[in-house]
Amino acid sequence: MLSPNDRVKALVKEHKQYASEIIGKYESMHSIAHISIKKMPRQKAFMTEPALLTLDKTLRAMPPITLTIDGFDYFNHGEDYKTIYAKLRSNHLTTLWFKTLKKHLNMKEFMVPHITIARNIPVAQFNQLWPHFKAINWVENFTVNELTVLQRETFATFKYWEDLTKLPFEARHLTEPAAPKHAPLKTVNMHNGQISLF
Repeated sequence: MLSPNDRVKALVKEHKQYASEIIGKYESMHSIAHISIKKMPRQKAFMTEPALLTLDKTLRAMPPITLTIDGFDYFNHGEDYKTIYAKLRSNHLTTLWFKTLKKHLNMKEFMVPHITIARNIPVAQFNQLWPHFKAINWVENFTVNELTVLQRETFATFKYWEDLTKLPFEARHLTEPAAPKHAPLKTVNMHNGQISLF
């Protein structure tokens, strides 16, 4: 996961508390602000060490990234549930940065980087909350300097996630990973001023 600074964590906590005052207790109200990246398959701790050493070296070649919270948005989960989240402003640099991170982590699934406020709440509760969050103008910058890898005991029913290690981003500039040599070059059509990186 990626962690924002303490100020953002405190503000997210306030927003979660605000939400709970409107709809009562909900599943994600006590989780600390973070950007989820990828859940790994279950493995013994010793089996992850070689991969983490390689990943550590790879991620050190990426620079820290400054992200901007720009209000709130929501995800639909079918017709009955929704998730309200703090939206991260997207530009060419942030899109390329997350594309590079996904490539290093061997991620193929689509991802919208975000900070969850109220996860998977019923539509009735969403309808109570959304008018309040839609009206909040929250713009906040924070810099991400490291990726935090978490661990949890597989068969412990109520076990919390704990920090396993932190992998720093140390480069000064972002270099896009090279495409495989066998992959043909593609022409990017820029006539409409837009490009999709992932």
